[in-house]
Amino acid sequence: MLVKSPLEFDEAAIRSFSEKYIMSLESEFLSSYNRIKNAPRRNLEQQTMNRIFSERDLLAIYPNPMVLDVGSSRICAVGSLSPEEGHTVTLRSCDVLAGAYAMLNSMFGLKPYVETEFAFVERLTDKFPENSFDIVRMSNALDHCYDPFTGIFEMLKVAKIGGTVRLIHHENESVYELEYGMHQWNITSGGENSMVIWRKGFTADIRDILGEAAEIRTQKQQRNDGTYVIKSDIVKLQDIQTPPKKGMNIFDETMIMFCLMKTSARFSAAYKKAGNADPFRKSLFRKVIAYAPMSLRKYVPSWLEKCVRNLSRRIGY
Repeated sequence: MLVKSPLEFDEAAIRSFSEKYIMSLESEFLSSYNRIKNAPRRNLEQQTMNRIFSERDLLAIYPNPMVLDVGSSRICAVGSLSPEEGHTVTLRSCDVLAGAYAMLNSMFGLKPYVETEFAFVERLTDKFPENSFDIVRMSNALDHCYDPFTGIFEMLKVAKIGGTVRLIHHENESVYELEYGMHQWNITSGGENSMVIWRKGFTADIRDILGEAAEIRTQKQQRNDGTYVIKSDIVKLQDIQTPPKKGMNIFDETMIMFCLMKTSARFSAAYKKAGNADPFRKSLFRKVIAYAPMSLRKYVPSWLEKCVRNLSRRIGY
């Protein structure tokens, strides 16, 4: 079944979003850095330890699941320890800031129980084979996406037939956060078989887009502070196809490498103290292009080069 995102972006929209996205990644990284810097050592070490698998209710359906945690942050919180005998959980995790998080962990001598790998949710199939996982989980990250619909499609593609994509998000986070930083989208429920994604001037229900390709079950759960969490299980019923990816865009590694170089450069002195060579000797743009895969270099457009150079000057490179 062919599915297509209801969002359409022209070059101007991508150009505008790219700067905002890069600056938002900066705030995400700095927030993690400050939390680690100010946390007691014992707490940090406890965070890196394996823990009981968080989605234990799904073990009744998938006794020995292959699990992917998307947008897992610095240390994956899902865990791979079985709550009872007879289950084996195989876990992988990914995040767009995986490289920066690895640097932070190295700086503070922390070794997480599972390595966070680099991947954009909108391009998961660049990293992981289709039909690979019984459970694909994302918590409080879909609202960060440039295109959350493509993100859901990609999660479904790497899930097996009959597999579950579990999405757990604070309701209407973009409204609550006043669209600050990476909080671009609102997620809510239109009923138990509905998951609504919206922002000003746009609303769509993923149920209407996926049709017979998936079954959706949504719960709206109230938290102690009076806010709500939207928990949606999207069960894959059939394989889906999406339009082909087109050349260079916001989701390619060139952009994320720029983000990582920019944020990491803030802490290059601390990085060197941790025993690593200084990776910031070349000019920023040449370094970005050097990190990009050969197949992508020919797609780097002039507007992106100009964007990178302008941002470089703005942050003092």
